[in-house]
Formats: sequence, structure tokens, C-alpha cells
Amino acid sequence: MRVVETPVPIEELEEIREKNKVGVELVLIKKIERNGIPLNRVLIRGNPRETERFMEFLRRSRAGG
Repeated sequence: MRVVETPVPIEELEEIREKNKVGVELVLIKKIERNGIPLNRVLIRGNPRETERFMEFLRRSRAGG
């Protein structure tokens, strides 16, 4: 399990998960605001390998690659 805070909407996170066939579950814990930026606090459930795989896809998708 891993908790991340991201400005990415939960719908987009689900699209990344489905598109890349990653075996994790995404749970929106709550929405927060930090320095005027709205963030989603999301719990990523899954085995460590799949969680890291999802995080890698997320990093690449947000970096434009």
C-alpha cells in the first residue's frame, strides 16, 4: 500500500491504471489544498511491484512521455 498526494483527478488515475493493465486498486481518501493547489490524497492498494509499476506509468504520463 502507498498513499500519494497528486493534483491528477481520480478519473485520470483510473484511466492510467486501466490503459496499462496495472493490478492495483485506487481509493480516494480525501481532497486537500496545499499552497492554493487542490490535491487528491489517494491510497494505492496492491503488491509492491504493481504499485511501483503504476507509479512509473503515472510519472511518465504526467511528464509527457
